[in-house]
Amino acid sequence: MSAIASLTLLHRSSIPELARLARTSPSLFHGYLAEHGREPQERYDWSGYCMLRVVTYLDERGVNLESSEFTAESAAISEAYGLSILITSADEELVHRLDPAGHAAAELAAHFAELGLEFEESGQAGLDGLTLLRDSIAQLRDDEVLLLHIG
Repeated sequence: MSAIASLTLLHRSSIPELARLARTSPSLFHGYLAEHGREPQERYDWSGYCMLRVVTYLDERGVNLESSEFTAESAAISEAYGLSILITSADEELVHRLDPAGHAAAELAAHFAELGLEFEESGQAGLDGLTLLRDSIAQLRDDEVLLLHIG
């Protein structure tokens, strides 16, 4: 089984409706997401399982990507769509904590291996995930939300 990590930019005002559709109509949910969302320029070229390891790596270090403003909406979307995290424009501290320069490839590779995903370039996959998250969050406007979906 494979997994894909995708990022979608959405207007903040569209999140309640997206969550409502996730609860009530998965087919309409996907149409709404396609109509109201857009992909950032950068993409994650590694497996979604790699991005999942990046998220757990960050979580273990106290870096919470999910906006408390949208906790209920994230939960509703995750229940219907798979692991989904809604991220809002962040303070400089979060962006700073995502800087790949503050993380070692070997440490990321060890985390991946600890969770059963061991391969030669795993450290680079982790650093690429951090870079993508940092850059995507840093570019968010105040009226935008980033949906990270792994599934």
